[in-house]
Amino acid sequence: MCPECHTRLEEWDQQRGGDPHAYVTDTLRCPGCELIEQERDHVPTDRSGYGVKIQLLPRELHRDHT
Repeated sequence: MCPECHTRLEEWDQQRGGDPHAYVTDTLRCPGCELIEQERDHVPTDRSGYGVKIQLLPRELHRDHT
């Protein structure tokens, strides 16, 4: 299984019962991923940003929620 797209090679290979057009692409914009990417722009690219993880928390659970 491909670690990125999660398809199996045999699904694409006609000689193995697959179809070269087994899947079609679809585009989706996730507001959560968009917010994470925006926050990632603020993480330093030097060593001080190493290991920084960005997560989404429900607003009511965030420590700064008022």
